[in-house]
Amino acid sequence: VPPEDGIAPGGLRSALVLIGAYDRRSGCPVLGVINEPFYRRDPETRRYRRAPGWGWAHTQRAVPAPKP
Repeated sequence: VPPEDGIAPGGLRSALVLIGAYDRRSGCPVLGVINEPFYRRDPETRRYRRAPGWGWAHTQRAVPAPKP
């Protein structure tokens, strides 16, 4: 379905869910989890595939999740 005035009337073009935690004393991020539930649609099953990711920080160094 083509967008109308920049709005997709059917299906989701993008949605992200981010959950994070931070150190209350310093305000620095400690860890985070992100998920893109509608990353890609399978043309055969018409189901959406997701694209999760996570990372954590330790001693001022950010560590991203390994690629699957």
